[in-house]
Amino acid sequence: MGSIEKDAVPLKVFLNSPLSHIAAQTLNRKIKKILEEEGFICIMPQDILPPGRNTDPIEVFRQNFELVKRCDIVLSVLDAPGEGVIFELGVAHALGKPILAFRSDRQGYLGKVVEGMWLTLPESRKAKSLGELRSKLKHFRGVGGISLNE
Repeated sequence: MGSIEKDAVPLKVFLNSPLSHIAAQTLNRKIKKILEEEGFICIMPQDILPPGRNTDPIEVFRQNFELVKRCDIVLSVLDAPGEGVIFELGVAHALGKPILAFRSDRQGYLGKVVEGMWLTLPESRKAKSLGELRSKLKHFRGVGGISLNE
C-alpha cells in the first residue's frame, strides 16, 4: 500500500474515543485542538450527533460507520475504550484505514484483540502522551502523510 499524500486539502481524522466520563471528554477536546493546530480536520462524531438517552442507536451506528469510511486517518484513543471505540477501530482496520493510536494509560488491559493491535502497530503510529501525539502529527505533515506500511 502507499501513503496518504499531503495536498491542498487537509487530511480528515476520525477521533475514535471514549465518551463515558468527563476526563475522557476533556482529553478528546485537547486532542481535537492539537489536530486542528497541526492542520488536520478533526471529525468527532459526538459533535455531529450528541450522545444521550434519546439518541437513536441505529443512527449512531450508520453515522459512525460512514464517518470512518470517509476519513483519511483514524486516531483511536485506547484509554479505557468502550464497545463503540473497539467497533470503530475494527471497521477502520477492515477498511485499511491508517490507524494512529493514543494510549496514555498503560495500566489498563485492552483485551487480547485490541492489545494485539496496539502491540503490532509500529512505534511511529503510537503516542503515549499529548506531546508525543503532537510530534507524530507534525512528522506526518512534514513527510506528506501517514504510510500504511510503517
